Amino acid sequence: MTEKECWDNFIKKSGLDGEAKYAGSFGFEARGFAGTERLAALLAGKKTAAFFSFATFAIDNEELPVSDEYYIVLGANREAVCVIRTTRVQIIPYNQVAWEMAAREGEDSSLEEWRERTRENLEDEGAVVGFEFAPDIKLVYVEFEVAGR
Repeated sequence: MTEKECWDNFIKKSGLDGEAKYAGSFGFEARGFAGTERLAALLAGKKTAAFFSFATFAIDNEELPVSDEYYIVLGANREAVCVIRTTRVQIIPYNQVAWEMAAREGEDSSLEEWRERTRENLEDEGAVVGFEFAPDIKLVYVEFEVAGR
């Protein structure tokens, strides 16, 4: 299904017509199996949050997400899979993330595991985008819920 078809179906089913703020679409950054696992976790209600580097938003001059925005989630072939609604957005330093927040990503079994994976991802992203990892690097923490399929 295309993004437009997904959005039109969501609006029709939800009855939110002029009330829903469509903020865009995104896919999970991991390709292949990891991306498929993340999508499955999202659809099963196990993935209810994500972290993004604040630096990338600043470097790309992109607006930060805000609560009560709607996004279309894209699958492996860039097909529209579902609509999510942001429920909470917070800026938090990497070294202040609590396990309760990290666990909502639905990918790790401990805070230590989350820190290691996230640090590696931030270092890789920084090398491409142009920022350096530091323990107090700002993250954009976004909680969301599946709003429609």
